[in-house]
Amino acid sequence: MARLWTLLFLLAPALASGHALDPLQEHPLLRQAQALLEAARKGVEAQAAPVALNLQGNYTRLGYECTPSSLCQNLPGTGGSLTLSLVLTPFPFGEAADGLARAQIAYRRAELGYRKALTALQAQAVAAHGRHRQALLGVEAAAKGLELAEKALEAARKRQANAKELREAELAVLEAKNRLEEARRGLELAKRAAAGLVDLEKPLPNIPPPRGSTPLALEEARLSVAEAGIAYESALRALLPQAQASYLLYLSGNDTLALTLSSRSLQPTLSYTRQDPARQPTAVPGGGSYRTQEELRLSLSLTLSPGLLEALEAATFQKQGAEEALRATEVQAGLQEATLRHALQGAEAALALARKRLAAQEQAYEEVRQRLALGLESPLALLQAELSLVQARLGLAQAESEYRNRLMDLYQFYGELLPEVAP
Repeated sequence: MARLWTLLFLLAPALASGHALDPLQEHPLLRQAQALLEAARKGVEAQAAPVALNLQGNYTRLGYECTPSSLCQNLPGTGGSLTLSLVLTPFPFGEAADGLARAQIAYRRAELGYRKALTALQAQAVAAHGRHRQALLGVEAAAKGLELAEKALEAARKRQANAKELREAELAVLEAKNRLEEARRGLELAKRAAAGLVDLEKPLPNIPPPRGSTPLALEEARLSVAEAGIAYESALRALLPQAQASYLLYLSGNDTLALTLSSRSLQPTLSYTRQDPARQPTAVPGGGSYRTQEELRLSLSLTLSPGLLEALEAATFQKQGAEEALRATEVQAGLQEATLRHALQGAEAALALARKRLAAQEQAYEEVRQRLALGLESPLALLQAELSLVQARLGLAQAESEYRNRLMDLYQFYGELLPEVAP
């Protein structure tokens, strides 16, 4: 047990250190995408709610013409009613189903937007980390180049070289100083570009090849087809007759219960109405009166207009256009995927070559160092070998960064998130 606690104590700093992509979770663009995603999710919940309450109040001011005029004094001058309705959605149908489907499409689009934003940010972060690494090695190579130029100038002065050689050596020193200053400015720019994206003090996580899911653009095109299909069905349904059934129960002259069902959505609506003044019984000529206790209403309505036909035709063309756009996106996505994978293979080959070049340069450096120890090489030759070694490391860093960038291009293409970035 003691050995286990010791091991956990040693691993605790590494486990708590995180990785270089931690700052992405606080990026404003990511927070914006999260807010839009949450708003779309709330929209789906609102459309999927099985129950809705509606409260409606009415106020009426009444005016009369009476014969005789004294009769108006006994009539109410105002009226009002209050209705409380309970709308039930046992299952989505018709317009209710369209609303829910549109909300789900909006949520899916927000989810794709979230993935698009996060994959773009993670690609920027990986590229910024690679540029900073290259800038560091660039400063090191420039500093080594300046040291080499200064040693070469010193050697030229010691051997009393001619004026032309001295001028060229002095000019080489000035050029090396300029390169060093430029490399330092590049390093500062790389640090500024990485701010808020990546922690430069931590290493990048391992970036495996993407799994290769459905391309992001293809998913967006499919959503457009689904949305166009909903619009077409809605336009077609607008041409159909609408049936509505209502049952009213008059509890008293002031109170009414009603149950209504419409063919557009099949949402039962139960309502209670309180009105004032109360309904009066209907007088029958010759004496007596009657009052309605219940009522069943059936209605059928049909609207035909050129506008509805034009709307259906427009929805048809919109659906056809979305389907053609989907086919074009499939072709384009296949071509883009092949292009990105070809670029990745080229970057992988360049990376393997850079590693071999570095290994060869390390071996050459060791050979120069050994020859210097035997007195067969000059210190300048060793400095030159050191400079070549740093340049080989810089070349490897560039190749590694290029390979990671091509990987991130594929991640963006598929809308895939790195395991360390995925929420």
